[in-house]
Amino acid sequence: MFTSESEIILTIIVSTILLLLFSGAIIYFLFKYQRKRYFHQKEMLELKESFSKILLNSKIQIQEQTLDHISKELHSNIGQLASLININLSEILHNPNKESILETKVLTKSLISELKSISTALNTDYIMKIGFEKALKNELNRVSKIMKYPVNFKVLGNSFSIGPEREIILFRLCQEVINNIIQYAQASKIDIVLEYNNDSIKLVIEDNGVGFDTDLARENRDKNSSTGLLNISKRAKVINAKVNIVSKLNFGTKVFLLISR
Repeated sequence: MFTSESEIILTIIVSTILLLLFSGAIIYFLFKYQRKRYFHQKEMLELKESFSKILLNSKIQIQEQTLDHISKELHSNIGQLASLININLSEILHNPNKESILETKVLTKSLISELKSISTALNTDYIMKIGFEKALKNELNRVSKIMKYPVNFKVLGNSFSIGPEREIILFRLCQEVINNIIQYAQASKIDIVLEYNNDSIKLVIEDNGVGFDTDLARENRDKNSSTGLLNISKRAKVINAKVNIVSKLNFGTKVFLLISR
């Protein structure tokens, strides 16, 4: 009888110890899991905040460059139209005639149209509303009117959105490439192909201008911290885009952009 009771007590003690150990192990693993989850969430939050800062900085830098280009455009194109209107008005005051009045009317209409186009190009909300593809098409139409040479735009595949934030940066990057062509390429034609695939977007921007030495441009960029054409790759990384720039002196330039969905 005594032995039986001892065995029962021993069994209870052992069972209790095993239960406590098992419970302790469960609590320990739960604690480890919660701790790991907490640090994972914290890390993800920090990465998200870091990405948001990089995204914001990229948007600000690109917008600054866009504003700089627009200011130059206002000075040249808008300023020229305004000067012509002023000259015509002075002539009309001294010698009113139907021809001068009609010419002034046409110039004024062109001025209003140009101001509207520039305003649209700067309006981020409008670009987000109409989407990247249409915004790029509008920008190319505007460039074609200014430069007086063909800007060919071809779209392949079924279009889809990669998100408004990424599309804005992609649009500003395209503006930067096009602005570089206008300022430096001395081109007589621009060809752009936008291709939608299942999981990515491929964009090719090609001109038939004077081209440039990519190795020299990269070297100058590294030395002078330049924000020129080759620096586009740095910002493209923010939207998970890969950039490849192929150029040769007197043979034009091709810019390849590949954006994951």
